[in-house]
Amino acid sequence: MKSNKILAEIRQTREDLAHETGYDLRRLFVYVREREREATARGVKFVSPAPRKKGFSYVLGEEPRKKK
Repeated sequence: MKSNKILAEIRQTREDLAHETGYDLRRLFVYVREREREATARGVKFVSPAPRKKGFSYVLGEEPRKKK
């Protein structure tokens, strides 16, 4: 399946980045921020995600809060 190849590539890239940064989350964050700065300097624009909707739950299996 084509999607399996895509997922395999995503997972391999994730593993490569983790290995390159010594499996250190802070180093990974710094690395990603630096790549973003470089891309921005080249004219790449980043888009923020849409605002969250009220009452929408992002945790699987969690029910939205009931209105009082």
